[in-house]
Amino acid sequence: MNGNRRIKAVWAGLLAFTVAGAVPAEDLKEAAKKPPKEPEAALSLGRSLRQAGLYDDSLKVLRGAALRAKGPLAVAARTEAARTLISWNRQKDALRECQTLKALDGVRWETCVAEAHLLWKRASLALPAAERALEKSSDDYDALVAKGRAQRMLGKDSESEAAFKAAIAKDGARYEAHRYYAELLSGMNKGAEAILSLRKAVGAAPEEPEPLLALAEALPAGPEAVTLLEKALKIRPKYGAAHARLGNVLLEQGKVAEAETALRAAIAIDAKVADWQAGLALALVAKGTYDEALKVSATALKLVGNHALAKLAEADAIAGKGDIDLAIEAYEKAASFSRDNPLPLLHAAQACLAQNRPTTARAFADRATQSFADFGPGWVLLGDVAAAAKDRAVAKSAYQKALVAAKGNVDKASVKKKLAALK
Repeated sequence: MNGNRRIKAVWAGLLAFTVAGAVPAEDLKEAAKKPPKEPEAALSLGRSLRQAGLYDDSLKVLRGAALRAKGPLAVAARTEAARTLISWNRQKDALRECQTLKALDGVRWETCVAEAHLLWKRASLALPAAERALEKSSDDYDALVAKGRAQRMLGKDSESEAAFKAAIAKDGARYEAHRYYAELLSGMNKGAEAILSLRKAVGAAPEEPEPLLALAEALPAGPEAVTLLEKALKIRPKYGAAHARLGNVLLEQGKVAEAETALRAAIAIDAKVADWQAGLALALVAKGTYDEALKVSATALKLVGNHALAKLAEADAIAGKGDIDLAIEAYEKAASFSRDNPLPLLHAAQACLAQNRPTTARAFADRATQSFADFGPGWVLLGDVAAAAKDRAVAKSAYQKALVAAKGNVDKASVKKKLAALK
């Protein structure tokens, strides 16, 4: 297919977009070389380029469309250009792009400013801008969403919820309100409702990779999460956060080699994200390459000195090399870095049990169950420690509590077998 025919095919594909038939990023990039002259088609191409993570191409196409367009189309193109810069994490440039809307549409200008400030979580600046937009148009969808986001950041949950619900009432077919309402619900410990809201966001905009990632992060590390992440990466191949989440999900599933590949892909996109480096370090521990795990965890700790998972990976690697005393010190540090995370205590107990330190293992397991009484895996581990010490009464009680615990993934069939073996 020659260049022009290929580009025309891409434009046609944009008009009939589905996730199953997402336009490949390389085809979008090719189309950006000769964007359509019609502003509406160029707007669609620019939006798809943003979704694919091709921000530079998106910006050029959208700015060109804005110059050729008039009225609402010009406003839409300028708005999308600013959103491309926001997705690109270029907040100051986004604010400058917003200024181009000032003479065109006051509501869109103020809302654009609010969205740009929200990128850097400057809710105290975003909220007044959103409210000024709502003074001009009291039910503007984007302004309501921006207001809800700002109020959530400011801890005004009831006001935030009201804004999101008003936006959904205005246009429930759009995804943004559903997506950000889910963040509020999650913060209110309404996880099931948050997942439902994210499902609505994905259903409303299957071509947007961010809701796909958000839903995959909210769901357990299972096949559905993998499918969602694969869809997101089909749309945006260089989506570092999606690669990293995929790696973490695969690691939790025991697919160590695939997890390592995904996490390395994330780091190749941005090596300065400590979470991704820590995830890779944990994958390397699972692989048994302890020296490399120590190097990668050290990289993560240089980026964020008190990174709990990086310190945990370091502790696991040290334990894997056989130095349990030094590992215990690292586990204690990891636990102090994240007092709301039971994993350092659990890993410490497992390592001590494996290296014949039953008393220390019991101490860590007791701390885990006392501090995280509703976390099932902690009770399973306490049961294992007690069973190894032939303390059947404690083991039985711990396993029974694991079966009814509210949090954490527990293999109930395995626990029941352990209970039966105590008799």
